[in-house]
Parts: sequence; C-alpha cells; structure tokens
Amino acid sequence: MKILCIPYTHTLSHISRPLAVGIELRKRGHDVIFAGESPKKNFIERECFPVLPLHEPDPDELFDNIRSGKLRFVREEEIELMIEADLALYRDVRPDIVLTDGRFTAPISTHIAGLKHAAIVNVSSTEYRALPYIPFFGWVPEFIAGSGSYWKGVLNTLNLKLEMLTFNNSMNTFSKLSKKYKISKTVTATNCLTGKDITLLADIPEYFPTKNLPEDYHYIGPLTWKQSNVSTPPWWPPKKINNPLVYITMGTTGISNFFTLVYDLFKSSDFSAIITTGGQISGIKSIEGKIFVEDYIDGDLAMEVSDLVICHGGNGTIYQALSHGKPVIGVPTIPDQAFNMRRVETLGVGKTLTWKELLINPQSLLKMSTEIIRNISFHQNSAKLQNLIASYRPAEQAADIIEGVKFQEDAGGLNV
Repeated sequence: MKILCIPYTHTLSHISRPLAVGIELRKRGHDVIFAGESPKKNFIERECFPVLPLHEPDPDELFDNIRSGKLRFVREEEIELMIEADLALYRDVRPDIVLTDGRFTAPISTHIAGLKHAAIVNVSSTEYRALPYIPFFGWVPEFIAGSGSYWKGVLNTLNLKLEMLTFNNSMNTFSKLSKKYKISKTVTATNCLTGKDITLLADIPEYFPTKNLPEDYHYIGPLTWKQSNVSTPPWWPPKKINNPLVYITMGTTGISNFFTLVYDLFKSSDFSAIITTGGQISGIKSIEGKIFVEDYIDGDLAMEVSDLVICHGGNGTIYQALSHGKPVIGVPTIPDQAFNMRRVETLGVGKTLTWKELLINPQSLLKMSTEIIRNISFHQNSAKLQNLIASYRPAEQAADIIEGVKFQEDAGGLNV
C-alpha cells in the first residue's frame, strides 16, 4: 500500500506515534510518506521517510487558544485552508489510506476525496470516553456521589452530554461542513481527531475507559517511538551522590520559564535531576553530579534510571513513565493534560501541581517529590500499570488493522 501519514508536526507527541506505526508498516514492505511543515519534521527525516510540505495551524495561536479556554480553538478560515491543502496533497500522492495524528480536517477531506482514513487518538478526544473531560460536578460531596456509586454514574453521564453539546455548538464549523459535504456521520469538535474508517486508541482501558465503543475503534496501547542511532550525552550515565534522581520534561508544548524555575529549585535541593528542554529554552547548563541538561534525550534511558518523572501531564510522557513503573508529578498547562492527571491521581500513580501553585510556592514541588518517592504505594500502583502496558504490541497491532482495511477492500467487504 501507499500510506500517507499526516501528524501535527509542531509537537513531538503527534509525530512519534505515527512514526512508530510508519516504521512497522515500512518493515512490511509498504510505501510510507509523511507530510508537514514544522522544523520538527527533521525527526521524521532522520528515520529516512520523505516529508512533503503541508500547511499546518500556527502552534502559538492554537495552544494560546487552548490554554485560554477558547472553545473556538481554530478559525473557520484556517479549517477551510487546511482542507484545501489536504485535497491538493491527496491529488499529488494518491494514497491507498491516510493515517493522521492531530489533523482535525482529515475526516472531512478524506470523505471529499473518497479515501480511507485511520487516525491515532487518545480516548479523551472521542465521544465514547466514559469520564468527563471537564468535571462540572466536582463540587458534589463524596458521600453523595462517591467513586463507583449510582449518583456518580448519573452525574458523569450528564456531565459528558453537557460538555460535548457545549463544545460542538461553540465550534460548529465541523458540523456545518459535514452537512455541506453530505457526510453520513457528522464530524464535530468532539470527534474531529478520530478516523473516518478506523480509530486507533493509543490508550489502555484501565487508564482511560470508554462506553459503547464501535467496532471500528481499537485499543492498541500506548505508542512510543524509539529513535534510531541516538547517541547518549557525554555525562551518561548520570553520577549521583546518594540523591534521588528526578527526570524533568515538558515535552515540546511547555512554558519556557518553567525550566528556569525548576533549574534554580533543584540545583539547591537534595535531589539530582535530568532536565530535557525540548529546545524551548537556552542558557541553563549542566552542573556535574547534580543537574544534567539536554534539549532531547532518549526518554526510556532517562526514566529507567530515575526515581520520579516530573512532566506537563502529556499522555505519551505519562505512559512512558508508567511503562518503566515510575510515578509522576504533572504540571498541566492545557485541559488535555489536566484530564490526564486526574486519572493519574485516581489510579494512585502520581499527583498534580498546578502552574499557579508552583509559581506561588516553588518549594511545594520538592515537598511533593519527597512524599511520592518515600510512599511505596505510588511505586506499587505504577508497577501494576507497567505490567498491563507490557502486554500490548501497539505498532504491530496498528499495522495489522491498517493492512486489514486494504484486505477487506480488495475482497469487496466493509471497513474493519
């Protein structure tokens, strides 16, 4: 098959998942092509995939809208521009199937072009999530609506209906375009990141449960991409003097002054720290035996030797930490990350510290780190999830499902 992969290339998390699947598909003899325009496309090119130019939403505008709570997270003109860019790309490439991660116009543009479409997405970005994205009823006392109770279930159902209705009506461009192009299943703000034909859920049900999941939605487990030919930094392995070692990362969508704050905090603490900046800041330097600073590093290596992971609450980073049995402290800056961290707390594998709390009292991060490292329950709970995650073969399963689409098409059947 010829497979066109379209990640949102401005964030490494959206690049890494289709890269993992793309590498597996290439091993099986398929022709895999990527598209995007961010400088981060060099991560794709290093894996020897071609990357065609494609217009993408400006990340500063997009994430500023999301952080400020704007339900209309992208302009209508931008959506129209993206659809035009999609269609032009399809005409050039003529793919058998389009695989996306973060391309919210793809369900519409692939319908217009008559192409098969698969998408990698998290449960939080689907209409089948079992847990509210924004807990409207968090104020209800535990003795009335405790976890697992009848009233908790009723409130969660009502919560989900309200938040989806509000979001879809506020960002109704997708539904208007669905009507314009006569799409049988309406594309909405809630489901615009899912696949027209296949949706690959990069989650496990124990972490993010779903309700009434259709047959074309598949749990495949957390997708992580391991960079090939990555050299370890000259200071590796990190030398620590009987101090707990913390791995600190904010992915590629953090707040730059976070790094200056935590750098100053940890250099005078009883911890050692590995800090990866994602290229978002310069000027902070390694301190031998104490602080190890890099733009990027093999996250698996760093997590394996660390006692705790401090991050932005990104789904991929949390799963990567849990795959090594390491607890997490999250400092979320967008709603998706706050949603992830509520699950982390519920499952007893970490804690949340808001950006505001960190700014008011930076020492609270050190105190929380000490509490988690010393509390064995966080490590035991993380080890349980580690065992569950280890049972998945995400890239292989995703490739099997994508190959199944072509098989059924050739056989004259329906999509998987």
